Amino acid sequence: MEEQILYFCRLLRKAGIKVSVSEVNDCLKGLRLTGLSKPVFYQTLKSTLVKDHAFSRTFDKLFAIFFERLLMLPENEVGAHRGYGEIARQRRELKATENFAENFFTHAGTGQGAGDSGSYKDVFVHLIRLGDHSLYRAYIDEGLKSLCDLQQESIIDIDELVRKVKVYLEWNMGINQLEKEAEKAGGDLWWVWQARLTELEEELRQALEEKLIARFGEKALTVVLDRENLNTLDFFLLSENQVEEMHKKISRLGHQLASRAKFRKKAAKKGTVALQRTIRKSMSTGGVPIKPAYRDTVPARPEFWVLCDVSGSVKRFSEFMLQLMYSIQSRFLHVRSFVFVDTIAEATACFQNREINEAIKEMYNSLKFSKTGFSDYGQVFRELYENYSEQLNRKVTLLIIGDSRNNYRPHQSEYLQKLKDRVKTIIWLNPEPAEVWDSEDSIMKTYAPFCKRVLECRNLEQLSRIARKIL
Repeated sequence: MEEQILYFCRLLRKAGIKVSVSEVNDCLKGLRLTGLSKPVFYQTLKSTLVKDHAFSRTFDKLFAIFFERLLMLPENEVGAHRGYGEIARQRRELKATENFAENFFTHAGTGQGAGDSGSYKDVFVHLIRLGDHSLYRAYIDEGLKSLCDLQQESIIDIDELVRKVKVYLEWNMGINQLEKEAEKAGGDLWWVWQARLTELEEELRQALEEKLIARFGEKALTVVLDRENLNTLDFFLLSENQVEEMHKKISRLGHQLASRAKFRKKAAKKGTVALQRTIRKSMSTGGVPIKPAYRDTVPARPEFWVLCDVSGSVKRFSEFMLQLMYSIQSRFLHVRSFVFVDTIAEATACFQNREINEAIKEMYNSLKFSKTGFSDYGQVFRELYENYSEQLNRKVTLLIIGDSRNNYRPHQSEYLQKLKDRVKTIIWLNPEPAEVWDSEDSIMKTYAPFCKRVLECRNLEQLSRIARKIL
């Protein structure tokens, strides 16, 4: 059993959960004292191995895959560990299957195309209305039967497999019907149904991942773990649940940066003399204190102008960056925020005296930053220079967030040159992999010479490292 715990801890680390040797020892000691009954076993592992509540969902998911589904246990140990939720799961799934057979599939044959009384669309609508979690898995299992030709390459694109299952189960047809019913009913019914839709999709993803792991073993498990590691997962691959967790992590990162003294303060040029440091400095001038060192420090107030592309391709990353700047601007930064697609709008006022979610909503509702819906970096640089150049100075760091995809429009890089001449420095963060820069309509190579740094920033790990360097 100890070997299984150690292997499980390695999986947690691959998923981004830090587990130390001492925590593993505490876990093993706790299990010797408390025993292996399922509730106690689960709580012992979680309380000793998970320090951050943000990782609770990831832990629960891996626990279900590793222990409850018994996919990773050797055959001779399966019987000994069947208490880890297996009996309860079998009863639940048996009940769900019986209910489905009785209520839907007995009258509809295979379900799809066999009449409205038992179509998958009607099953879907009934599930969301009812909200009975015990029925979810049986419905999903019907959809998984459609994936009869799974290949090893399929594990790379789980989203595509999810889409295929949804099409087979008439998922979107059911959503359309629910939207019409909710519109007639009014009230908060649609919000309740949306929560159930999210739960059902999460159940579908987990069932699909379990199927892939059972079929392809370690390779599929590695892909699942990579998608659970929020530190290294690309921003554009995040699910809705992971987006919520990412918001928490970025907020925490912002507060950590804002609380670091070396970022908030610098040595003062006047004030009380620091005698020890003055004497130490005088050693280079033969003991003569030519330049005194001062003990006092004053807050450093660097100026940042953040220019964010909020077009569809980079919208999510830009929102994360705006949240990061929001989290730290009240502590030590003077920040002005601008958003654009093909025209520019200042969003600084939207982020004052509002919570971040409310601020982003206000930004989208009140600002006009798009005429055609397609990015035009050249036009935006021109507008920024023509409308705001008088307010720029050598204290300003211009931070540009975008993929440099200009939709084959004029690059107008001469205006980026003019901006460079007026500011302290320009830093560009690109959320796309460096190997695809300058492909198709990307013109990163055209803009790069005017920037002090052009950095790939695709995930939280890169963002954390970059933020500590540039802030």
